[in-house]
Amino acid sequence: MSYPMRSLRWLLLLVALPLQAIAAPESHQAIRADYRCLGRFDAVDVTALFFNQPPAELVLLVGEMATRLPQLLSADGGRYGAGDQEFWVKGDRASWRQGSAPPMRCGPRP
Repeated sequence: MSYPMRSLRWLLLLVALPLQAIAAPESHQAIRADYRCLGRFDAVDVTALFFNQPPAELVLLVGEMATRLPQLLSADGGRYGAGDQEFWVKGDRASWRQGSAPPMRCGPRP
């Protein structure tokens, strides 16, 4: 195999790695929900991919960024979080907290 072809294969592998990092195993199907989250001065469109098979987790897609949040204990609704971020779902509504900012209120995207 020529050097340029070998380099191309490595480049393709590196490009595919981020996609594999957020992909669930083939046997697990995600439940998709699209939200519009309203903050004090802004609105953000968020896609949430819920993976309910153990270990249950949520992948939040915002623009080109993906964040994986494991499921946390909750007495009511679904709660996911890690670090300074938390996404809490009840029915078709959610709240999304990032850092010390007040939580954003989220509803179904129109």
